[in-house]
Amino acid sequence: MRDMGEDGRMESNDSIDEMEMKRLNFQVNKEHVFLLGEQGKLLANADFRETAPGIFDIYHTVVLPELRGQGIASKLVAKTVEEIHRRGGKVTATCTYAKAWLKRHPHEEDSIS
Repeated sequence: MRDMGEDGRMESNDSIDEMEMKRLNFQVNKEHVFLLGEQGKLLANADFRETAPGIFDIYHTVVLPELRGQGIASKLVAKTVEEIHRRGGKVTATCTYAKAWLKRHPHEEDSIS
């Protein structure tokens, strides 16, 4: 699923234009939300796990470097939060990007005692 370079980092020559941005098709599985390009190339992903019953930690997010600055990471975290809430869970984040996103979107942050 991932195209990896020799250094272990994801590679892509893809770029996203405004039309493609509207067609973003996030996929969800047990502990990941990810974005595939039109040819199945992994463009971005967020990893989360249940750390206590009903508490989910977003611990890692990545967007290909050439696609950064286009709002993809924000949409990725929003989709991840949506998925966690759909499962009836509460959201925490140890990923620095996801933490910052939650601070910018306080209505999405869950109070966890």
